[in-house]
Amino acid sequence: MANSSLLDRLVVIYRGADIQHPKLRAVTLAQWMLESGRATSDLAKLHYNFGGLKWRKELAHYATKIKYEANDGVDFYCKFATIESFIQGYWVFLNRAAYSGWESHVDSSEDFINFIGPIYTPSKNYAKKVLALVPEAEKLLASAVLQVTSNFAEPRRVGLEAAAAKNLGAIVVDPGHGGSANLPGSDANHAISVTGVKEKKLTLDFCLILREQILKQAQKAGETVKVVLTRESDINVSGFNRAHQAFTNKAKLFLAIHFNGNGSSSVRGTETFFRAKDNGNINLEDDMAFAQNVQDAMMSGLKAIDAGAKDRKIKPDNQGNPDLPGFGVLNDHSLGNDQRDDPCRAAYIEAEFITNPAVDKLLISGPNAVANRTAVMASLAGAILAEMRAIA
Repeated sequence: MANSSLLDRLVVIYRGADIQHPKLRAVTLAQWMLESGRATSDLAKLHYNFGGLKWRKELAHYATKIKYEANDGVDFYCKFATIESFIQGYWVFLNRAAYSGWESHVDSSEDFINFIGPIYTPSKNYAKKVLALVPEAEKLLASAVLQVTSNFAEPRRVGLEAAAAKNLGAIVVDPGHGGSANLPGSDANHAISVTGVKEKKLTLDFCLILREQILKQAQKAGETVKVVLTRESDINVSGFNRAHQAFTNKAKLFLAIHFNGNGSSSVRGTETFFRAKDNGNINLEDDMAFAQNVQDAMMSGLKAIDAGAKDRKIKPDNQGNPDLPGFGVLNDHSLGNDQRDDPCRAAYIEAEFITNPAVDKLLISGPNAVANRTAVMASLAGAILAEMRAIA
């Protein structure tokens, strides 16, 4: 889709983002491509700052302040915890006094960038350079439009094409939560991090990175795999519709990713759930083995970046209480396992407690947060591919 996998992620998120002036989507993406070298700059790769936004107090709700050396010297810049936060922050950046009047210049890409360009940067022909990238930005944004019907998203299918590659099959990856309305089996959001980042934003970011790592490692091994995300934007999807994508895609694996929260800031650790025997799991041993492999991979990735990572083990989704129904996305009927001879293996990760300050710094707000996320998801991707290879 794009030369940079990070640019791919930016396009996916921006395509689904609800912005006030949709006709400016392509020109602003083009601007970010110019500013970030098509998402290859360190500011983009390490801090999700695709626009070269310097720190301003108005962005405190969306970003943290970092010291960064750019072409014009050392200054304070914005670090964004998620790509969604950057997108929101960019529009807040324009709503400052310096850009007063910009909303009277939104009828065309040319009018918009010719107005804000001289304020944004003194570079010669800046607007002309941005406009030259608009056709490419339009092509990227149109290259696989996400279809949304009611509260259910029919996701973009991503696969690797290779002439003689071994086909490993499909996996459904489920970024927990999303949107603003609670649906059956899926709340809009649960945990909020120490620095104010919502769980739903982190799950999507981690899952996009995971998809990227699965495809990258499969390609390197000469294999093909289909990775289906239950959502690619900030929408909610019911628990049944999330899980049932395992059936419609004949997936070998279903993996949900969530984050924990706790009233005590000292609590931390990683745990992975499987469907409990009490809840009628029809492939219990396989699900437990998958959950253990997932948990081991998460711990290996986390331990490599933080000695304080804590293993909270694998657990049944009823926490040992036979009266609890467990997680809807692990329900075998929702997964379609009662209609298959080859049941899909399913697991549910609670990656960490984002209410813990050390975890927040490690995975959300710290200088190495994006690199740390990528390392952990790379470890998880390796375990997923090994699982898929092992399934006949």
